[in-house]
Amino acid sequence: MYHKINEFYAIERNLEGLEPEEKHKQRQERLKPALDVSFLRLETVNASSGTKLSKTVKYAMNEKKYLYRFLESPYVPIDNNRAENAIRPFVAGRKNWLFSNTQNGAGASALIYSLAVTSCANGLNVENYFYRLLTSDEPVMPW
Repeated sequence: MYHKINEFYAIERNLEGLEPEEKHKQRQERLKPALDVSFLRLETVNASSGTKLSKTVKYAMNEKKYLYRFLESPYVPIDNNRAENAIRPFVAGRKNWLFSNTQNGAGASALIYSLAVTSCANGLNVENYFYRLLTSDEPVMPW
């Protein structure tokens, strides 16, 4: 299955730069059939109940409608890697925030983190953005 996933990504990379209508058409013609075949194959897997394989197959089958979602619109990415990467630092820092002494302190940490991530998402240097934010008399938006 791993090589099939690589095939999906290779097809998707070849569609980069296409007009949205053409990308949608190509996804329907090239990716949907490949995905259909993969799910047909998963339906034939006979794994012992309770094994990791059976849990994996069951999970994939239960998530099928969501795994097909990117085929509905050319604007939906094939994966959510961008979102996952955006929240990774937050998840890593969550353990540190458990030790905020007060609710206000936790809120302040979340606010600072939100500003830092937003400035990063907009291609800004976080340190420079915070300096401008703290020294300017005017509102400084990160976009």
